[in-house]
Amino acid sequence: MTEPMQNVQPVTLSSQAFLLLCRLYDGCYDELKQNEQARELVESIGDILLAGVETLEKQETKPKNITFPLTVQQAFFLRRLVVELLAQSPMDKEDRTTQWLQECVTALAGGGVQPDAKHS
Repeated sequence: MTEPMQNVQPVTLSSQAFLLLCRLYDGCYDELKQNEQARELVESIGDILLAGVETLEKQETKPKNITFPLTVQQAFFLRRLVVELLAQSPMDKEDRTTQWLQECVTALAGGGVQPDAKHS
């Protein structure tokens, strides 16, 4: 059963945050797939992230940001996962990894990268 396309929203992340998200997702992919209810969702998110990684790898100059499409359900699932990972990791707030994870949470919540936010 496929969702109607209007439920798809573009999510924009910095390339570093995106690759970190992919690594983390890859790390718990097998575990996530064991849940029967979520299996299709887990696989579909995996496909999207993989496509994003392949797109990045094909490009000579790495773009600063990458935008990829997620359904509301996929974004919610990923965000919950990242929030859990953030909660588990006793990380320094100044740490790059923590900042990238926060960026993922914001973007997946529909915030996205604000192009001008950095300069103010």
